[in-house]
Amino acid sequence: MKFPLPLGGRCLAFGILACSSLLGISSAADLDVPRGSLTVDRDMVRAGVKSQLAWEIEYPAPVTSVVEIIPPNIIKPKKDLKLKVRVLGASFQETITKFLPVEVMWSKNSASWSRIYYGLQTNVLPAIPVLQTNVKKGDTINIGGRGWRDGAWLPFYNTSQSTKNLIMLKNGDRVPTTVPALNGSSIESFLKPYMDTVTKTVKIGDRDLILLMELGQTNPANSGFDLQDLVVLVTFE
Repeated sequence: MKFPLPLGGRCLAFGILACSSLLGISSAADLDVPRGSLTVDRDMVRAGVKSQLAWEIEYPAPVTSVVEIIPPNIIKPKKDLKLKVRVLGASFQETITKFLPVEVMWSKNSASWSRIYYGLQTNVLPAIPVLQTNVKKGDTINIGGRGWRDGAWLPFYNTSQSTKNLIMLKNGDRVPTTVPALNGSSIESFLKPYMDTVTKTVKIGDRDLILLMELGQTNPANSGFDLQDLVVLVTFE
């Protein structure tokens, strides 16, 4: 017997009705999530009799299977997708205790930039998308951010520019040495879940991209250049 297996699904087999609740699960062929099946070597399992179970799990392919990254970091979907953008952190500060405003904007197909987030670190809600929209195959998507200081906006950094102030990383990528993920004591708390400080790599979903931005410094050699002023998570479904 072979049953479709949902993500995280578990069951105990007792008789011919074992796992019958799984039979109504619809096809996951179009979902970018792990999926698979559980195979049992007999139709009925009686008390005291052992049966053989076989698992087959198919994992999602890397994000580059659904989007193309055009240098420097322009995102181009390879098929129609749903785009979600979340702000994970905005530690742009004037002092240790005083945060400054940041702004996140996006543009599709070279249209005018649209604001999708404005606020301080204290306003950040990582679980809630600041943008949810459908994108089509061949669209070009750019995302950027900037900080407000001394009564004016600082330079705007975005994915269409070649700049050291914004980097884009996917799951498994090496973390640049300018990011304090290499030093657990100086990495921002909101960034820790997305960085492996042992392997020095990014740990995010297979359909995610993470953008790290430095808003206040322009010299990578400066101690304040840590690419943690603004952190954005981009997800495709």
